[in-house]
Amino acid sequence: MFPLAHAWMIEQCISDPSPAHYLGCIWPDMLYGSPLTHQQTHREGAALAAYAASLAPGHEGYEFRQFVQGALSHGVEPHGFDWYSDEEYGGLSASERGYAFQRGRQLAERAATACGVVPDQGWWKAHNLIEMAFERRAFSERPERGERMATACADAALIERTSIRLAARFGQPAEALAEPIRRFPEIVALRPTTIESLARAYAAQTRLRHPGAQPDEAAIAHLIAEAEAIVAPDADVFLRSCSTQVSAMLDSAFSA
Repeated sequence: MFPLAHAWMIEQCISDPSPAHYLGCIWPDMLYGSPLTHQQTHREGAALAAYAASLAPGHEGYEFRQFVQGALSHGVEPHGFDWYSDEEYGGLSASERGYAFQRGRQLAERAATACGVVPDQGWWKAHNLIEMAFERRAFSERPERGERMATACADAALIERTSIRLAARFGQPAEALAEPIRRFPEIVALRPTTIESLARAYAAQTRLRHPGAQPDEAAIAHLIAEAEAIVAPDADVFLRSCSTQVSAMLDSAFSA
């Protein structure tokens, strides 16, 4: 899912989330220029939670635990929001993958064309379009969500403390982990008031991920609008199901 949806999720799981929660809930996607991989940020949540639990009691240890709660609410293993969006939803076979892939399949060919990528990248791009279909709604319901994430990404002291902990966990320089956090608000749309703002941000992300691609922002915007219509009939069911299961996962992961 995209940032505003992840902010929505952490708010369902945690009453009165802290800046560390908001930072953590979008951290797994902060891979632009990061030395970490998608595998490390999305599938190693249990190890990250164990590391957080090993830290000495105190403010910084508690703060990092909040960050990790946010990260787990986002990820794939253990089953956070992205598990249900990307991997499995509704009891369908593995070949159907998660909700966003299921709903995005019909957009795959056009998504590849609009993004200027090879056809076999189309289904991935289409699933991103479905995920973006939740962003304007999440922002319009609570515009402060975007502000809270932007504030967390601008909190130099929080970023420094968090990056030092992550550096110890992943064996990477703290600055190499801090820079993608600071940069993230420039790459995503944290205040998506229009479809065009989402399309503009996604076109920029596509150019970063696929050097030489020439995405068509107008075509992407058209597909985001279509994606919003596709998810409208069952978006609430999907969100309720995910929030129930992700909340239970967090309770289990941090019950010790």
